[in-house]
Amino acid sequence: MNSPDKKARELRHKEQELRKREQEIRLRELESEIDRSVPEHRTSKYEEPDSQAKGKLKQWRRKIIAAAQFTGLVIAVVVAVRIASWLATALIVGGIALIAYKMFIEEDKS
Repeated sequence: MNSPDKKARELRHKEQELRKREQEIRLRELESEIDRSVPEHRTSKYEEPDSQAKGKLKQWRRKIIAAAQFTGLVIAVVVAVRIASWLATALIVGGIALIAYKMFIEEDKS
């Protein structure tokens, strides 16, 4: 009875080895496909010198627009801070005037 068990074990062992070899072969095939599909160096599209000048002009235009937007934002923030400080000053002076009125003038009427 040992003989069929040994044969079955050997058969299973050989099947496992065969599967392992097949996996290794498939892995090597996939690696070779990946190596073939990836170029070794980067390529770039040829651009005529005229289009390069247009590209640089577009870059400068974008930079100028970005600088103008930033400057506009800074000016808007400065104006908002000034208006807020004027309003705060008016509220403080009004509050002090109200307190002074309540303390001195209303007290005299009573």
